[in-house]
Parts: sequence; C-alpha cells; structure tokens
Amino acid sequence: MKQFLSGWNFARVLRLVLAVAFLGAAVSTGEWIAGVFGAVLALQAMLNVGCCGSTCTALPNRDRREGVEDVHYEEVR
Repeated sequence: MKQFLSGWNFARVLRLVLAVAFLGAAVSTGEWIAGVFGAVLALQAMLNVGCCGSTCTALPNRDRREGVEDVHYEEVR
C-alpha cells in the first residue's frame, strides 16, 4: 500500500484526472467507449505505467562530444 501511495508525479495524476473525467462521461451519456478509455487510464494511473509499459528503451547516455573535433574560428575582415 505504501508503494501505491508514493511516487505520484504530474503524468500519473493527469492520467487519474482524465480517467475520472472519461468514466464520468461514460456513466452520464452511456457511451461504452468512453468507459473503456477511462478504465485504461485508471489502470495506468494505479499501476504507474505509461502507454508503453515496461517495454520502453531508454537511449544510453553518451558523451555528446564523442567524435567531434574542436572548432577553430578566424576573424574575416
């Protein structure tokens, strides 16, 4: 329970707010597709996963100057 209640960031709160909005719209209008979107967003917010889940691949950090030579400038008059 402690892990569920900690680590709330902006994206997670936004997913929860959108889920409540979609689920409210689904109940009031009877549109089942809004309920599906709301349920998916609520599940993402509760499990703290994004659209990609755990399959996102982060690019490795590398030195941006790798392979770049120093640039020398000369003044042109």
